[in-house]
Amino acid sequence: MISLDQIVQTLGLPGVVIGTAIEGEGVAFLSGVFAHRHLFHFEAAALAATLGAIITDNVTFALGRFGGRWGYVQKLLAHHKVAPVRDMVHRHQTKAILGFRFIYGLKTIAPLLIAATPVPWLRYSALDAIAVFVWAHLFVGLGFFVGTAIEQLFGKLRLELHAGLALLIFAVVAGGLWLVLGRRTRARNRAESTD
Repeated sequence: MISLDQIVQTLGLPGVVIGTAIEGEGVAFLSGVFAHRHLFHFEAAALAATLGAIITDNVTFALGRFGGRWGYVQKLLAHHKVAPVRDMVHRHQTKAILGFRFIYGLKTIAPLLIAATPVPWLRYSALDAIAVFVWAHLFVGLGFFVGTAIEQLFGKLRLELHAGLALLIFAVVAGGLWLVLGRRTRARNRAESTD
């Protein structure tokens, strides 16, 4: 049976690029855990995650810019929950480009919306690269930190157990944040609807 260690060594940093392009935060986080275990250098993992995210963001931007007539893109852009985000993006393009990656749930829709504005693609790409560089270092760093904390608490575990425990911590923290922030948003929306 192939171990996780063998899979990581076989896929290497190209696996981080592809995984981050497809999934995002979880793969960037895990690559930090692997960097803690010396399977990757920290900076190499962060740069691979950066590249994967840049690819995804630019492909999504291209879909918004050139595929705006496609049914799927039109359906996404017409969704009632998108209207407030669309308005914010049009008013604050630079902030939207620099910040969307850090707001859960906007990773897919924001580049489509930004592409519908007159912002030049080169400007989008440059600002996005800055944001993604920070984002990748943040998530790889979190993975490295959690990997270190797990080893200090439990000693050197098998990689499968170490990574699984790290992902469990990641999921619990992310789920908790999602619930807390969602509750606050729903409360704010209820307050606004009663005004």
